[in-house]
Amino acid sequence: MIDFDVILSQYTGNAVVDRLLCVAERAEEDAVAVEALAHAKRALEGKVDEFSLTPVTSNGVAYERAMAIASTRGVSSSAVALSREWCEANAARADAELERLESSLADSRAERVRENLRMQYVELGDHYYDRGDLRNALTCYVRTREYCSTPNHIVFTSLNVVAVCLECEHFSQVHLHANKAMSLLDTMDDQDESVHVARAKLACACGIADLRLGRFKEAARRLTEIPVEIGTSFANVCAARDVATYGTLCALATFHRQELRSVLSNAQSGAFRAHLEAASDLREVLHNFYNSKYTACFSTLDSVRSTLALDIHLGAHIDALYKCIRDRALIQFVKPYVTVDLTKAASSFNATTEEIQDELARLIKDGNIRARIDGNAKALRIIDEPSTSTILEHMVADGETFEDETRAALLRLALLRNDVVVRDGGRPHDDRHRRAQALTDG
Repeated sequence: MIDFDVILSQYTGNAVVDRLLCVAERAEEDAVAVEALAHAKRALEGKVDEFSLTPVTSNGVAYERAMAIASTRGVSSSAVALSREWCEANAARADAELERLESSLADSRAERVRENLRMQYVELGDHYYDRGDLRNALTCYVRTREYCSTPNHIVFTSLNVVAVCLECEHFSQVHLHANKAMSLLDTMDDQDESVHVARAKLACACGIADLRLGRFKEAARRLTEIPVEIGTSFANVCAARDVATYGTLCALATFHRQELRSVLSNAQSGAFRAHLEAASDLREVLHNFYNSKYTACFSTLDSVRSTLALDIHLGAHIDALYKCIRDRALIQFVKPYVTVDLTKAASSFNATTEEIQDELARLIKDGNIRARIDGNAKALRIIDEPSTSTILEHMVADGETFEDETRAALLRLALLRNDVVVRDGGRPHDDRHRRAQALTDG
């Protein structure tokens, strides 16, 4: 069940509309899509409060996208009241504002004051970003770097560039600009609160980029180490619950038990447990998985799967993450036993015996579990035989030992033949000498 109030309250700017339109595109139920489009329309045209009519963003590109989604899904214009007239009027307003900003930029160029030029490019980039022209927004933000005169200005610019790159899905660029800003932050006063916030934002952006690229292990490490200082300051990209959700799923899919323990015990440098307070259901999932309570764990995961599939960042990877989590749980489940009852395993994983048997067969085929399935007895029997790699390791070790012993024996023989003998305390005919002499005579 989508809680649209959460989307409207936890995000700002384009993030609100982008997430609503993502729901409208991916939702199976037409009623959910219509409601998402209606909320997107209000966010674009203006939301009425007790004081004024204030739009969240005037993103004309997003408005056009909303109209295209409505047309594709067969939603009538009257259902969401999307207006072509509003779109044209908004474009006219945006063009007038763009003309004013470009005129101001020309004046600043004539004055050649670096700070004024920097601010003008920032305003121009904000304008392009607000109207949905991400390519020109990125160009303006990058151009701003030429006129930065302090480290704080460069970090501010990098944060703008990173946010736009995430929205443009230029994920490699996210890492490039974030790493540059991170290296600069390392030289700044670590007692400054703004430094901690900026570092948290950059880590969050890199974690999301890793997630979108399918690098779940790297995403888990970054997201579970994000300081709590990020708070709601990155609402134009993600919310605190997103940090908890993305971090938990990626950690479950890739972390070993010791790593999960460090997350649960808050032993890492970040404060991931504080982020988990915003997602109590996923916090319970993490605890249940670590404590091998798989029935409760997968019951909760299955209940939120349809909602997570509508997330703008998780949607494309939710199937892969769930598969990794389930595989890791099955491997962990069978590890302590010699024989596993497939009926009981199916009950623990909320599945049928046939489904569990198929999943285990795949894990055996992939080499993740060394076992055989007894179809008649409905049991999994672990194979105690050492693996091929283990046998090869023992063979190599035995060969090296034999080589060392042979080389030592040949060296000893050579010493004896050349009468190089160490005599002990003037007793040349002790037992060791006699054995060596006998070996030489033989």
